[in-house]
Amino acid sequence: MAVVLNKILSVFMIIAVGFVVNRRGILPSQANKYLSNILMFITSPCLILSSITAKDINHETAVITVELIIGSCLWFAIFTALGYFLCTKIIKVKPASDTGVFIFLFASLSNGFMGIPITMALFDNDVLYLMILHSTVLAIYLYAVGLPIVHVGTERSRGFSRHTLFIILKNPATICAIVALTMLFAGLKFPTVIFDSVEMVGNFTTPLSMLIVGLQLGDSNLKRVVKNKNLLALSVIRTISLPVLTFLMVNWLPIDVNIKVCLIFGAVFPAAVGTVAVSGSEGENALVAAEGVVLTTLISLFVIPLTAALLIGYYGL
Repeated sequence: MAVVLNKILSVFMIIAVGFVVNRRGILPSQANKYLSNILMFITSPCLILSSITAKDINHETAVITVELIIGSCLWFAIFTALGYFLCTKIIKVKPASDTGVFIFLFASLSNGFMGIPITMALFDNDVLYLMILHSTVLAIYLYAVGLPIVHVGTERSRGFSRHTLFIILKNPATICAIVALTMLFAGLKFPTVIFDSVEMVGNFTTPLSMLIVGLQLGDSNLKRVVKNKNLLALSVIRTISLPVLTFLMVNWLPIDVNIKVCLIFGAVFPAAVGTVAVSGSEGENALVAAEGVVLTTLISLFVIPLTAALLIGYYGL
């Protein structure tokens, strides 16, 4: 357990570094855009490529791949419905036009931006492989299903279109996941020198992503964010209930233990940054989406270490 706690602490210390250097003006907020681009377009794609292509295809790998994809799709469907019930019947979001954004915040996960690097730091390559697949399903959820969701409570609607498909396919993580899975099932491998280079760049993902999280928190007006009672209630309920409910849903299923860990641990991460982009592009309240991302990120910093320790101890990883 001490080893696990040390790993968790080392990851979150990088977040603290990002927070401090932003507050002291050493690394200004403007740097966040460029660091995020490096993460999205360089290090994360390399991590996806190296993690998936390092595996060897066999019957077991094929089965858990299909099961994880199906499980991820069901997860987003179930928690979107639950988010709708929570936001319309319990919290009763005000103004009602923000209901769709709240639902989107509830059901989206930062299992790519934060999930992949933290999973890499704490778990083995099998769980990391599944988390990458989980984040690929998330990308489709964000840029396809998310478009009509953010309009719930308004008179506007938006369906799936060729433009939506283009948004999904131009996502670097999605492209690399498709390429890597194709290589995996085709039995193709990168030459050693290329694989080593890709893997080395991919290893920058964890420290870089945690640094960005720290910068984002340092640039946020936390006092204003916590004064939004609806948002605070949603964030607390979301961060605590998602991993607990996911555990109750999957623990009894006859599936690989790594799939269970991936789905449960994936549920502990904050709302996806992509909710802000989608809400803004659809003309909905992008500010409340951004504040929701910040607040769920802040709360998850306390829940992620506890969940990781419990999962590792419970499943004997």
